Amino acid sequence: MADESQSIGQIAVPCAWLACRKPVTQELGPGRRKEYCSDTCRRAADRDYKRAKAHLETFTDQLKRSQHEVAAYGRKAEGDLLTPEQLAALETSARVAFARAEVISEVGASPDRALAELSALVNALRPLLSGGVGFAVRSA
Repeated sequence: MADESQSIGQIAVPCAWLACRKPVTQELGPGRRKEYCSDTCRRAADRDYKRAKAHLETFTDQLKRSQHEVAAYGRKAEGDLLTPEQLAALETSARVAFARAEVISEVGASPDRALAELSALVNALRPLLSGGVGFAVRSA
């Protein structure tokens, strides 16, 4: 339990197990934060996490097998769908543009340079966020 002399107040946050979400009262100040309202919720969240992780691994393997099957037929993505390589290139350029704009926002720059970086960010994110472009694959 937290030392009363170090406590600066209390805050109520929801239980970290998605099925519970009861308020968990925490002391503000030094020390580890409580995530769950009970050991039952902690064990249930751990069980759900392991189950979700297993599902993710199963579906990731299935996706990879399906991608190899499509590639074995030698066909390219149809219509406006992006290939995994095109999607990766778009994501990379968006991450670079975001990092540059983030630095400009933290450091500050001339209005012209800030506008140029903002325009580059918008242009890099537009293909990823617009509703008109479909994706053949969603990669993490």
